[in-house]
Amino acid sequence: MMETTKTKGGHPALQTGVCLAICLAVVLAWFSPWWAGGKVMAPLDLANEMMQPWRGDGEPGVAKNHFVADNITVLLEYRIFAAESYKNEGWVGWSDLTYGGTALYADTMALFDDWTMQLHRWFDFWTAWHLGLMGQVLIAAFGMVLLLRGRGTNTLWSVAGGLIYAANSQFVTWINHRFALGPFCWAPLIIWSIDQYRAGKRWSWGVVPVFIALAFLGGTLQHVAIVALAVVVCWGSEAWEGWKVSRRNWVNQVSLLGRYAVWGLLGSGLAALMLIPCTDALMTSNELGLHTGLHGHADDSIYPQGLLQPLFNLAAYPFQVFPSVLGRCDSMDVLKLFKSNLFFVAYIGFLPTLIGFLAIGRRQTGTLERSLILVGLLLPLTPAVRFLYQRLFLLFLLGATMAFAGYMSRSSDEARRRLCVVAAWTSGVLAAGWLIGSAGMAWFGGDFLASLQDRVMAIGGDSSFGGAHAWMEMRVSNFIGDLFIWSPQQWVPLTLLALGLWGLGWTASKSLGRRRTGSVMLFSAILLEVTCFATRWITWSDPGEYPLFPVTPEVAALREHVDRDGRVTVLIHPTEHMSRTPFLPNTLSPYGIEAITGYGSVVPDGMILPNETPGDAKKLGRFGVSHLLTWPGNPDVPLEWREVWSSPSMELYANTLALPRYVAFRTDSQKDGFLAGEGRSFLPVRETSGKQNTRELEVPAGSKWVRIAENQAEGWEYRSSETSSWRPVLRAEDASMLMELEPKVAGMTVRMRYRPPLRLLGLKITGGSIMLMLLGTLWVVLRGRVGVCPSRPIPSVT
Repeated sequence: MMETTKTKGGHPALQTGVCLAICLAVVLAWFSPWWAGGKVMAPLDLANEMMQPWRGDGEPGVAKNHFVADNITVLLEYRIFAAESYKNEGWVGWSDLTYGGTALYADTMALFDDWTMQLHRWFDFWTAWHLGLMGQVLIAAFGMVLLLRGRGTNTLWSVAGGLIYAANSQFVTWINHRFALGPFCWAPLIIWSIDQYRAGKRWSWGVVPVFIALAFLGGTLQHVAIVALAVVVCWGSEAWEGWKVSRRNWVNQVSLLGRYAVWGLLGSGLAALMLIPCTDALMTSNELGLHTGLHGHADDSIYPQGLLQPLFNLAAYPFQVFPSVLGRCDSMDVLKLFKSNLFFVAYIGFLPTLIGFLAIGRRQTGTLERSLILVGLLLPLTPAVRFLYQRLFLLFLLGATMAFAGYMSRSSDEARRRLCVVAAWTSGVLAAGWLIGSAGMAWFGGDFLASLQDRVMAIGGDSSFGGAHAWMEMRVSNFIGDLFIWSPQQWVPLTLLALGLWGLGWTASKSLGRRRTGSVMLFSAILLEVTCFATRWITWSDPGEYPLFPVTPEVAALREHVDRDGRVTVLIHPTEHMSRTPFLPNTLSPYGIEAITGYGSVVPDGMILPNETPGDAKKLGRFGVSHLLTWPGNPDVPLEWREVWSSPSMELYANTLALPRYVAFRTDSQKDGFLAGEGRSFLPVRETSGKQNTRELEVPAGSKWVRIAENQAEGWEYRSSETSSWRPVLRAEDASMLMELEPKVAGMTVRMRYRPPLRLLGLKITGGSIMLMLLGTLWVVLRGRVGVCPSRPIPSVT
């Protein structure tokens, strides 16, 4: 047996401190391109080389990773908006920059309630961006170290577990989105705090719901569901262990279920400030039939990619132990052949991933580890994948990390020797066959490779970036080159695989020196494996060469022609929209230019649906759309739009039928005729505050109604004097804002404010949950005992 709980010559607390220090050093090294090299972890090359208008004239260039395009079109905009909102108003609420007005704070993709978002209050943009990312990676590593140390794992494999979990493939592939990292960096700490409570640490009772809430706040609603599923797995595992010990003790089982239910309810209550408004926004989008996560992409199947999807997905599982064969972000996506894509790789190094799979049938595997692995592998094969996608692999990666660390700490020499022999022979035979095949292709496969290259180019030409010919040629060339075993894409991870197997074999040696050397070799191999995987995916950009949303001539033209009360619509290229459409939805918002279009996980129930009649000048004109922009040479621009500016990247048109966004009416008939699309009799209104969540309107004398071409939403209130009471903004027939006034001889200033009721309700529930959590913790501590369901004892470092 390998050493489990103690390393000679050190106190357990000191050893744990050393583990955390090593993790800190490695994470700092991972982020050194930022703090030492001045680069930023964002795909700015994608915008500046391949997207309009930032790439400018000529053919699109080459970018490393197009998978993370959402970072350019959505996620950076959210953070920029948050930073501006904190600076100007102190909070994130309403945004008039997309969709014609939306409750942006309730967008589940934006993660506005995650702790990392608050860093934008105090730091410049890129400092806040990277401190948040680095903090989340450290939380993941530290949490796993504490969890493994608490379960009796020795120092080396606790550090290994912490680092491979912090760099697992789901964290890496979604790191720019933070969808996986944000919630699941807290998952080890949730389990650790549960373990602490089971071990008799009564204070940890209240820590469990806090970590659950932090995990909820860090993710989308999809990831909230997966975190909740992880907690359910913890309950099920503990209940099963208790059932095996005392099968007739139903009282303990009910008590256990009650404890987990209280933890879950408190965690949900603490996160209610996000959960309530985001859930409501999701359901609104679902009622409109616009949320693909609930409706899926397959009209005639319970699976997004058809009934055969689970079989194809299952066939891809063996390749997860060596994902280099599945392609890379600057090559082709081989996982698409398995009805998946490279976003859904489940990898923590060759041996840790392999041991994760094998742990299912290993008798010594813990109940929790096995349960997490099984749920994480089986649920993606069920219709649940339609709603949660293969993001469920996060459960597998969590369980596999724990299983690997436990295996290396507690497995017998014979077990490790047997695994090494079988894995080495299998890998060797496959590598030999690959080498022979590579040699055959190099010598005799010229025609086949040329034909393959032509076919792949033809397929890729139909993609949204298909017009980027140099980029497509690079990807296809990389794909063809990576078919050979001597490609760096293959021989580097193969070398690390061999080093890891060599080290694993030596850990079973009778020589103490070899055992220690083998452990270091294996540790180094898996650390380098996950680092290699990350470097091939993550883009570090030079902001000097690739600035963040620079002011181009197109931006200057928009600012000149579209005033603060104007709004634009965008005609999107039907096939090559990513490379030819200027200013994809949301990308105008960093410049403060408002759009009727947008892109996100939820949409408002407002004046117009996304991309509904994007060129209808009359309809859009009544919604305050003053200009249209599109790619040069678009033949489908309606005649009502008059060209006012053009460049090789963009054409800008003015709407000859545009009406002001803010108008007033003296009579009901004027208002009714206007809303019916017949009348054009109105008075001009001027908005003077320039803020998102408050407005000040200068209204002409004699006005009875004010209409704003902006989506009406609950929470908007107004009053016409300092002494009058606040009244809710009305919803017009076209879903715009409408306010009834008492006509006055003199003009008046109408003040508006946004106080979303669901946000206020969520804050009240969060505040109440904090009080209940504190009182509950105090009661548990003072009660003097821990309600533990009889089960196997939790090992601890003593």
